[in-house]
Amino acid sequence: MKNYFFCYDKRLRDFLRYEKNIDYICEGRHLKTGMIFTLFERTEFLNQAIQEWKNR
Repeated sequence: MKNYFFCYDKRLRDFLRYEKNIDYICEGRHLKTGMIFTLFERTEFLNQAIQEWKNR
């Protein structure tokens, strides 16, 4: 699972998709919590984008 990033934050998801143009694998709902997530493949570019988001 370390090759994937489960994103539960809608604002972060939109940042990754629309500002960084990172494609996602799928969207789904966590079976236990019911929360919606977006699944991204973890790459160095994705890691840098997440770090940029955290530094805002």
